[in-house]
Amino acid sequence: MRFYEVDIVRPDLPRRWTGHLQTERTWTLPGVECPTCGETWSGQQTLPTVDVTDLPQQGLLREPRVVPYVEFMALTAGLASRLPRGIAPEPGMQLGPLRGSAEGIFGPLTTRDGWDLLVRKDALSQLQQEGLNGLIPARVEVEGLGPEAPALYELEFHIAGRLDPSDVLEGSPCPSCGWREVRISPEHALEADSLPKGLDVFLPANATTYLMVTERFVQAAQRLGPSDLVFREVPLARR
Repeated sequence: MRFYEVDIVRPDLPRRWTGHLQTERTWTLPGVECPTCGETWSGQQTLPTVDVTDLPQQGLLREPRVVPYVEFMALTAGLASRLPRGIAPEPGMQLGPLRGSAEGIFGPLTTRDGWDLLVRKDALSQLQQEGLNGLIPARVEVEGLGPEAPALYELEFHIAGRLDPSDVLEGSPCPSCGWREVRISPEHALEADSLPKGLDVFLPANATTYLMVTERFVQAAQRLGPSDLVFREVPLARR
């Protein structure tokens, strides 16, 4: 099986589709100031299917901000049980569907940053019919698409597999907030022995802003027609 990294079209090249979103996430965990390591930081993980409407503190998770680490811990009390198995609350984590407005025409697949993926409803149905595994859709709640335009969905991803450890330089994590310095080689490989079985799309555990897909996914995406996505093959590192 061959694996690919999803990327965006270079900004100096023309795009096929004009679709553009102006959206915000429903809930955002605050960034933190840590007294132990002295860092102020937030991550970029998104979980669009997670609903925390009934948490007493959900109203305090509506606006992005930075708080002391002890306050972050209080704000996220009770949240871990709402998250997918194995995922802990992280500063800056964004929850719930995208909400806002849209304009232009969207292709079957769209990525804004390289680690998120939007799918038109008709394209999602086709991907599901082809039996791709790991698709977790959440409807994007936007106005402006027009009455004839198909709905948009955002995919949530399993965290699985790893980049080869020799390509990821990780510092020691802070014992309090967990922050650590991470540097990833531009020429990275996937650790072959860690790759998930039965998933066609995933985020590596040690590089969660790198969206990986299988050859099956790429072939299915190409059958949907042109999209403003780039698929770059990632080698496998075997030990």
